[in-house]
Amino acid sequence: MSITGVTNTVDTTGSSSTTGSTTTTQLLDTDAFMNMLVTQLKYQDPLDPMETNEFMSQLAQLTQVERLQNIYDSMANLETTIETGNLLDMIGKKISVDGNTLSEGDEFTVTPSADYDKVVFSIKNLTDESVQEVTRNKGESLTYINEGTDNVQVTAQAYLSGAAVDSTAAAFRIVRGVKSTDSSVVLVAGNGDEYTASSVTTIKN
Repeated sequence: MSITGVTNTVDTTGSSSTTGSTTTTQLLDTDAFMNMLVTQLKYQDPLDPMETNEFMSQLAQLTQVERLQNIYDSMANLETTIETGNLLDMIGKKISVDGNTLSEGDEFTVTPSADYDKVVFSIKNLTDESVQEVTRNKGESLTYINEGTDNVQVTAQAYLSGAAVDSTAAAFRIVRGVKSTDSSVVLVAGNGDEYTASSVTTIKN
């Protein structure tokens, strides 16, 4: 009985094809390979059964596919382990992130683009919705640190003689933990917000 050869390539996308040459390659994992082999045995011609060497060849290909899949899985696990180990060193450090939500210990820094005489921070408590203002005069620190236990949202405005001055702001959040997801490893802030390592541009001790 003639047996069709099966590729032993492992591909996580399932299949690949090329247009123009009308050539299509279906890539199989071990389960699909075994199902195909059982189907061949089930429907083989009883007058022309599979030769022993053909059957052994199919089993050898199955073993190759399984080994390649195991190698791929091991490499993926190793990559996740290395990434997790690197990110664990960031726990307790502050990272620059988009947004203006602060948990305990996080900070919000303002940089006026021109001369100013004061900066007014507006802090909204996300638990009781209360709002307070904190004024920093020129020469004082323009970084607000959330020393409370409640999460807050912070905005700020710089002024010169009562006129608004353009400014930029940056939020820095403390990394409280590291979490592994199905697709990557992420950093976790105090309120549970998650950030990928690629989104981090600045790290502070």
